[in-house]
Amino acid sequence: MSHEISHIELNKNGIAAIEELNSALSAISVVFKNLPISELTKNKRLQKSVKEKAAWYACIVNPNIDVLLLQEYFDSKQSRNILLKKETEQYLETVNHFTELKTLNTNVSVYENLLAEKAEEANTFDLFSTPVVSKQKCPVHLVKLFSQWQLTPSKASNDLETALVRFCEWHTLNNFSFNGQRQLILWFNYQLWKIYGDAAALINVEHYFYHHWNKESRQVDSSIKSIVTFMHEACKALEIELKSLYRTEIKFDTLEPLQKIANNYLYCSGFVFEGITTNAEDYSLQLNKILLKKGFISSEEINYKLSAEKVNLTVQNWYKTGLIEVVIAEGGWYAYIKANTSKSNRLQGLSNVSFNTQIPDWNRLVTKPTIQLEVPEKRQEVPVKTTASRQKAFFG
Repeated sequence: MSHEISHIELNKNGIAAIEELNSALSAISVVFKNLPISELTKNKRLQKSVKEKAAWYACIVNPNIDVLLLQEYFDSKQSRNILLKKETEQYLETVNHFTELKTLNTNVSVYENLLAEKAEEANTFDLFSTPVVSKQKCPVHLVKLFSQWQLTPSKASNDLETALVRFCEWHTLNNFSFNGQRQLILWFNYQLWKIYGDAAALINVEHYFYHHWNKESRQVDSSIKSIVTFMHEACKALEIELKSLYRTEIKFDTLEPLQKIANNYLYCSGFVFEGITTNAEDYSLQLNKILLKKGFISSEEINYKLSAEKVNLTVQNWYKTGLIEVVIAEGGWYAYIKANTSKSNRLQGLSNVSFNTQIPDWNRLVTKPTIQLEVPEKRQEVPVKTTASRQKAFFG
């Protein structure tokens, strides 16, 4: 290999930034996976992002595609341009089959199967495009590179650093060009998906590569620093977007101050609240589901069909173990997640919650609402007057 990345230089200049990015991406991944909004909303957001990535991917690997064609593609289901249509469909097909690639053990086999979904189009030929190859044998120079990776285990501190370094090594072998290098872009997306799941598709690295890396020569150290900076800024924007999406759904602005604090803690914890054991018999499973959606439970949310005594017992057990705080007010009660600020420094600001230190009066905790059944009113029957029918005259 003519160019090699100095791992020592990477450690010196960018290891801290990569570790910070890894933490940010991991947090986004957990939040997106556990975000208590409808799956339809999640899928729409994910599909929108993947479609945008596919479009910029097409422009990167095929220089014959005009960027001006993208707007039509974004505004419709697919492009009328055959080149753009071919590249975007191939990208989407590959991304949708990442799960199947996990059964492959080597990068050589991954390379040879990344484009395998479009085998029937392998014989097509177009003078104006770089052919979309469905499945091709891994080139010799890449086989050597992949063998080197296998023989020399990565010394990186995390999987993200490994993916970035190896991506740059591969990119270097291509003389820093993306032209026709479909497997390179897809392989990098596959690595990010293995680490961070579906949330990785929310980062549009293709757009970034087109505008900032589509050059004939690159400095490796500055290249890694620049993409790390871009991805970190993208994470910040995603965090704001996902939080706004979630707050809109739960009507955050209408919550009380204590409810907002508990809700913010739940969000910052990635909707993961450890310590509560659940089972169907004491309703802890149902109550925990409510708790993990907003960070608190109100008496108004308790299904009247549940046993008041069992609900009472469950809440008391949670309170005794220090997992929740309970506030009983006129007309109802609230149970809040208790912030465990020892988990992370960023949660320290959520510890200033002052609750009543007196033990709650459990007799007032749960009361079944009175269900008034509407009894239909009896209609007064109006007697119908019957009139004698007039006999017809008989003429005979």
